[in-house]
Amino acid sequence: MDKKQLGLKLSAVSLAVLLASCGGGGSEGYYNQGSSSGNSSSTNPSTGEEVKSVNISTIQLNDLNGNVTQIITSEGVTAKVKVTDQSGHGISGALVTFTATGGVIFGSSNGAVLTNADGEASISVTPENNNTNGAYKISANADYDGKTVTAKEAPFSLQSLNITLANLSVANTALESGGSTNITLKTKNQSGANQNNVTVNFSASCGTFEPATVVSSNQGDVITSYKAIAANGELCEGQVVITAATNGASTVPVIVNIAAIKADSLVYTTTSAIDLGIKSSGSAASGQIEFTLYANGTPAKDKEVRIELTDAPPDLNFISLGNRDPRIVKSDSNGKVVVNLYPGSLPGPVEIKATLVSAPNVSALSKNVKISTGRVTQNGVSLSVSKQSLRTDIDGDTAVITARLRDRVGNAVPTGTVISFVSEGGKVDPNCATNVQGICTVTLTTQSPRPLDNRVTVLAFVEGDKDYTDNDGNNSYSATDTLLDNIGNFFRDDNEDNLHNTGEFIYQKALGALQCAISSFAQPNIPDTCDSGLSTVLRQQLVFSFAHDTPTFVWNSGFEGNGKISNGNGNFSFQVFGNNQKTVPMPSGTTISVAVKDNTDFQPKAKLEVDTTDSTKKILKVSGAEPNTSLIVTINSIDYVVAIGSNGTGSRGNIASTVTGTPEVEYKNLSCEAEIRSGNITVPNTMPLFTPASFQNVENGVVDYTVRLKGCTQGDDVKIISNVPAGKTVTSWLDIK
Repeated sequence: MDKKQLGLKLSAVSLAVLLASCGGGGSEGYYNQGSSSGNSSSTNPSTGEEVKSVNISTIQLNDLNGNVTQIITSEGVTAKVKVTDQSGHGISGALVTFTATGGVIFGSSNGAVLTNADGEASISVTPENNNTNGAYKISANADYDGKTVTAKEAPFSLQSLNITLANLSVANTALESGGSTNITLKTKNQSGANQNNVTVNFSASCGTFEPATVVSSNQGDVITSYKAIAANGELCEGQVVITAATNGASTVPVIVNIAAIKADSLVYTTTSAIDLGIKSSGSAASGQIEFTLYANGTPAKDKEVRIELTDAPPDLNFISLGNRDPRIVKSDSNGKVVVNLYPGSLPGPVEIKATLVSAPNVSALSKNVKISTGRVTQNGVSLSVSKQSLRTDIDGDTAVITARLRDRVGNAVPTGTVISFVSEGGKVDPNCATNVQGICTVTLTTQSPRPLDNRVTVLAFVEGDKDYTDNDGNNSYSATDTLLDNIGNFFRDDNEDNLHNTGEFIYQKALGALQCAISSFAQPNIPDTCDSGLSTVLRQQLVFSFAHDTPTFVWNSGFEGNGKISNGNGNFSFQVFGNNQKTVPMPSGTTISVAVKDNTDFQPKAKLEVDTTDSTKKILKVSGAEPNTSLIVTINSIDYVVAIGSNGTGSRGNIASTVTGTPEVEYKNLSCEAEIRSGNITVPNTMPLFTPASFQNVENGVVDYTVRLKGCTQGDDVKIISNVPAGKTVTSWLDIK
């Protein structure tokens, strides 16, 4: 053999050895793809031999009889591979993961299993849906100690079996309405053998199943529970047809007889209180209440119920307009009996009784139903304010106006009744809607425009009814009744003269020409615009003060011009206004106080001298006394009264020359004191503002003040202090004459 031949032979031997070390290169059905080696060494648990490479066989599918197949039916198959080392020995404990392109479910949640001692890995494969057909591929990969290998994909097809449903059976074919029973059957294949994993769907002409879809198991067994209550909650009665079906197969229907529904309870099921308005109240013209009829706790339909009034106002109708007689109605598909209510003109409680016709002992009464709400009436509009005198020197001072509206019988008006507002000055919210208590609020805010007289008229108006005397006592306005204070068109009385003047806001809706009640500030009225109807636009006015922070003082009694107090003991009076025109008070919350400072300390002295004009007489002289007072001087227990002049001196003559002794002055130095005896120490939030002219009246208690001085004299300080919250503090000094 020459060298060339020897070299070729050695190359062939080397190649054979190399192929052997790689597991045979796919011989004997094994397939090696991807990484099959790692840097670290490992041993085969079955042999102890070092694992240099990992191999995996082709995938094999076996049916239930162990036959190799490529077809998967609802019976399922077993997929199997073998994992070996380089010597062809099985590797135990390798992780094998099976995957498919679709249509099947593996026997483990992630499709992964471990190889056994022989290196074999097997897993069950079943269709996702027994009705699915089509061709797919299955694959597997093995992982052992970081060495991985993937098997060659194996094709398979899904085919459905010819399934039959047998032995459909009902445990109880006679049920009470709402009762239940078990349903069973068997699933079989085309050979008549019991077949598992078949999906069976149940249906009935009335009723429900729990569950409605069942997958057969344990020798083809299927079991479910039937209940004689429809999916919408209605009770079943009469003959019910039950069937079962799967793909391509169904059962012969079975009949279950359901007893007639026997209602056993009536419940008043209106969940909230019903408070209806009287007829023509502006509320809804009718209302509803409901009862629910039950049988064994389930709503019962198409059963007769008697509805009757047990307590109600004499003009209330129910079920239909004009009806007050008992009526028989049927429960609807939800077991409900709905009763319509039609209020009349009279308020009062309402009680409706519902009785089951087939069982008169089964009944229920309505609860919390009443007729109460009517339209707002003329004397039922009440306005109040948080404060009435606002600061005009700033923008944004506010007052809250609260409207309280009631109907003719004293109940709150319908929720959502709207009352409107317009203002002469500043800004007011245009309207508000009442809550369930008949109350709502708006806000008046200071801003331009500001009326020159600092008085702002606000007008409120709302649709409602005139006040009347109910002569026939039917709580409803009729031709025999008498209107009180008939009103027609109206206006906002900006100058407060009770007359409509050019430029003042006017509201013209009334079309009548009858005489109206006399116009007043609270209820402005345009003459000869009234009619004899009940409905009208009610109105009410308020006046507000837009006052300055700087007070305007007017000095009244106890003064002698130039702001001088005529006497340091006694009363003096004055007024405090919030503008120069003297038409408004100070802003609400302003405090008026008086303070004094005693600047005088008198120490009178007396001496007895001989009268130079008559030597038989003596003169008692006093100096350093309080001016314009009287002083008592005592000599030898005898009192002498000396009049003191404006300069603090005085004398008394005609005292006998025989009078001797040291004069003793009886005087106690008094402290100056001042106290407000009448008037608003704090300007109130609300007050009578009268009219612009009458507000300047001397006897206006809103701005009048009286102060009492005691022990004060010339030289003492007296001051009046005005303090506006978050505004100015102004002090006015007064002199004592």
